[in-house]
Amino acid sequence: MRPVGWARDLLLLAALALLGAGLGGALDACWAGFALGVLCYQLISYRRLLGLHHWLAEDALRRESPVLGGMLGDIGDRMYYQQARLRKRLDEVGGALAHLRESYAALKDGVVMLDAGNVIAWCNASASGLLGLRYPQDVGQQLLNLVRNPDFAAYLNRQDFERSFELTLSGRVLELQATAFGASSKIVFVRDTSAMKYLETMRRDFVANISHELRTPLTVISGYVDTLVQMQAGQSPVMERALAQMQGEAQRMEFLLRDLMLLSKLESGPDAAAREEWIDVCAMLDSVRENALASCRGERQIELACTRGLRILGERTALESVFSNLIFNAVRYTAPGGSIRVSCVVQSAAAVVEVSDNGIGIDPIHIPRLTERFYRVDQSRSIESGGTGLGLAIVKHALKRLGGELDISSRPGVGSTFRCRFRPERVRAD
Repeated sequence: MRPVGWARDLLLLAALALLGAGLGGALDACWAGFALGVLCYQLISYRRLLGLHHWLAEDALRRESPVLGGMLGDIGDRMYYQQARLRKRLDEVGGALAHLRESYAALKDGVVMLDAGNVIAWCNASASGLLGLRYPQDVGQQLLNLVRNPDFAAYLNRQDFERSFELTLSGRVLELQATAFGASSKIVFVRDTSAMKYLETMRRDFVANISHELRTPLTVISGYVDTLVQMQAGQSPVMERALAQMQGEAQRMEFLLRDLMLLSKLESGPDAAAREEWIDVCAMLDSVRENALASCRGERQIELACTRGLRILGERTALESVFSNLIFNAVRYTAPGGSIRVSCVVQSAAAVVEVSDNGIGIDPIHIPRLTERFYRVDQSRSIESGGTGLGLAIVKHALKRLGGELDISSRPGVGSTFRCRFRPERVRAD
């Protein structure tokens, strides 16, 4: 086995010292010869050190270390191979980064990479077109200086990126989704949703128009059916059953049109004509509770626990739609003799309204889709109970207008809890 560097240096020192001592002994100057041998070793070591210095000063990363020998040679070899591995790793990382950027550059959606302080580090061509950026000229610029929108600035700075942000820029509707990574970096994805928004507007307008057009003839039909019911009272049982069924279906259609028109109004966004006010939550919940008790003829218990003096800022119609749909849904899906609990409390300066029941419950797999239009867990039961399939969709959009959030938890056979949370800036306690 080849000796390690320090052992070779020790052997060289011993050999030079013995050689010098031997030559000195022949001249009757043994110690002088020994000193000369040690000096020769020092000169050799110095030459090796100079060689290592020049190699490091030139480009140790690209050229193999010179043949130095000894311990310094081992150090040079280890440095070279470690740096060679590092260079290979850097090349691999650089290749992966280049591939990632090429992938992002090929995306139709915009991609913007931000360093600390929301400074632009990179963006693809789609982001340049959608946001009006210039790459690479805008590298090092703050994104918020180029995309000036106070709401977008608040979204980007609050570090809560669970939801996307909608921005209208140069006549286009853009959806921006930020994601934080690393110590203080972000990546922002930009998507043009103008076409989708246009189709959504067309759908909403169609539903609103068709609901409005159907309302008048349906009112006429319902009026005639009511008249026929009164005329046939006590005469033909078969005719009475048929007319009662017609009356029930006409009433269900009226409820459906009413909910469709309300949902279309809520989906259209904030109503400039609507007036926001500080609403007494307890008074509204108590009113809805009384109506629900009347509708179920006392067959279910509805308890109300509310923090008195609590007020929420919003549109009265929208807030009443939220509470009515949640409480009447609980009545609809709770068997006679069951109990429903409605509560309103303040948590961390926010208002939380809960409607809990001990009804049939919902399988958790259905919960993510409950707020979709016409989504029914049990089609037959929903129709029998008189539901339109739009109640929770109305709740979702009404809460969105009120700046609130809906959380649903449920267990089959145990019951369900619907929790509405209203932001602190919309809550006041008298």
